[in-house]
Amino acid sequence: MQDRKSEAAKKAWETRRSARYRAGKTERASKIALNQWCRSNGWKVVFFEGESGAPRTGIVDALMVRIKPGDADAIEIKLVQLKAGAGGLTAMEITRLKRATERVSKAWLLAACDGEELHFLPEIPGKHAKTAGT
Repeated sequence: MQDRKSEAAKKAWETRRSARYRAGKTERASKIALNQWCRSNGWKVVFFEGESGAPRTGIVDALMVRIKPGDADAIEIKLVQLKAGAGGLTAMEITRLKRATERVSKAWLLAACDGEELHFLPEIPGKHAKTAGT
């Protein structure tokens, strides 16, 4: 019985020392920190991640968004790359992030619900409206 506990403890210790485990831990901590900072400073944050919660491979990890102070019709958007732990920032990453701001696509969209169905104007290609409550 003692050997099983020792094996399990050793495996857990190895896992916690692995680069993947430590990177995941610091990534989660950085998301929590950014989310808390945004809440405290009047920003909303949207994280881009896969279905499993894994980060995307693109340069932009999150968006920070807020209504521009002093202009209720203007929106501020910040493209964010999260860094945590020992992950350093390279000149190439800075260049990619700057270029990403130049490639942001923007358009207007009206979403109207008639009580049963959601309608978009202009229509969103390939998307079907869902009924309210689903």
